[in-house]
Amino acid sequence: MVHSENSRNGILICGAYGLGNAGDEAILSAILREVRTVAPDAEITVLSRDPAETAARNDVKALYLFDIPGMRRVLKRTRLYINGGGSLIQDATSRRSLWYYLYTLYAAKRCGCKVLMYGCGIGPVRIRGDRNLTRRILNRCVDTITLRESDSLRELEALRVTKPEIILSADPALTLSPAPESEVDAVLERAGIPPRGRYLCMALRNWKGYDKKAAIFGAAARYAWEKYGLTPVFTAIEKRQDPSAHRPAAKALDGVPHYFLDDAGDTGTIIGALSRMEVIVSLRLHALIFAAGQGIPLVGVVYDPKVSAFLRYLGEDLFTDLDTLTETELCALLDKAVSRAGHPEARQRTVEHLRVMEGRNMDAVRRLWQS
Repeated sequence: MVHSENSRNGILICGAYGLGNAGDEAILSAILREVRTVAPDAEITVLSRDPAETAARNDVKALYLFDIPGMRRVLKRTRLYINGGGSLIQDATSRRSLWYYLYTLYAAKRCGCKVLMYGCGIGPVRIRGDRNLTRRILNRCVDTITLRESDSLRELEALRVTKPEIILSADPALTLSPAPESEVDAVLERAGIPPRGRYLCMALRNWKGYDKKAAIFGAAARYAWEKYGLTPVFTAIEKRQDPSAHRPAAKALDGVPHYFLDDAGDTGTIIGALSRMEVIVSLRLHALIFAAGQGIPLVGVVYDPKVSAFLRYLGEDLFTDLDTLTETELCALLDKAVSRAGHPEARQRTVEHLRVMEGRNMDAVRRLWQS
């Protein structure tokens, strides 16, 4: 039985939530803020790996991500299904993950929902069967796709996805603001970090080949201290995993003052902590997004195409691949980033433009909710 449109007042949001990743939680915060603006009376449910934590943090109903019967029950009273943001439609991390997210799109449309993919990155989808499946599901089951950068638009063109409305927007996390200064001070002080120092942020993560490159990040951190007086702060975006990537890099810092910010709190305090940095070197995409939103000079180290796609879209040129990274190259990129620290105007203009572009995400929610 399909419920009438008049009986539907629900919004179901699905993404990589409840995993302790600050970037994904920031996306959810931004989506919820915009959804509540458009549909203040809607019943909102979020699919999450940790439903209790997601419900408590965001004041929503939450359901375990893989509770398929429960998801279908919610879909039958849902008007709008939102998939995103982030890079969910890709098979580089896991084919099963791709299949799951495609299934949710199919199930939502079968249950009579409007379907929106929100602020997404698309790809890579490398396997022929996955590409065919992705094309069929997106063309048959999705009403609107908003994209966080232009590489994803080209990927949809290559996949021959033509039926949904496709809109180039921006990552929703760009719209988020830092927490109040006193809260940021408290987070830093809890980690033993003086709130008003001169800092270089290192936001690193484990990835294939990282263990062979960890010492390069440590050497670059020493270089920044010796040449510019910047104290390294190793900052976790994924607090369950990133600290184990930071310790090997810090081994090169014997005799150099440095700090570990293993738990920077929620999205607002993480953004606030990053806003205190003079330069950021990051393998983590959302550390780069947060830094860009605050006008901080950044150096990206690319482990996945989504990182370079975002940086190109932002107009940034200081990035290199993890596979080919050398100490000389990273130090040269640091020199360029430091030289830009006193001239934030161009970066701020670009970010303001992208924030305007991000408004297209909320416009898409409004159109589908009201249709």
